[in-house]
Amino acid sequence: MRALLAVALLAGVSMAREDDDHLGPHKGPVAEWGEEEYHLEVVADRKTGDVTVYVYGDHKDLHKGKTAAIDSKSLILSLKTTNPATTVKLEPKPAKDDPSGRSSVFVGKNAAFKTDKKLTGTVGGKVGSKPYTGDFKEK
Repeated sequence: MRALLAVALLAGVSMAREDDDHLGPHKGPVAEWGEEEYHLEVVADRKTGDVTVYVYGDHKDLHKGKTAAIDSKSLILSLKTTNPATTVKLEPKPAKDDPSGRSSVFVGKNAAFKTDKKLTGTVGGKVGSKPYTGDFKEK
């Protein structure tokens, strides 16, 4: 019985940690690229329709709020909250500390973000020549 309780408690701790990973420093939902390679936080302004995606490195970088500038010309966000899905091209908007030719911030705008619905979707792009895609879901 004690072993079963210990397993249940450990599972609960693990689940709580996983749930925390779905929120970024700006309180937006997070998509993961690769095996903990990158984390992308999606932050929508529901009044203006602007969307900003912040790129972080691994799990520790995400929780420290440490962005990671990537070599990508653009990202594609597919918003599944709408029917049919809305696709938005996100352009780089390098932060002041980002190296030349890289960006840790990508921005776009679409009226589909002016909603009270919980946002669900996918963010895709390439870092150099390696393609990535990851899902996000607002809770």
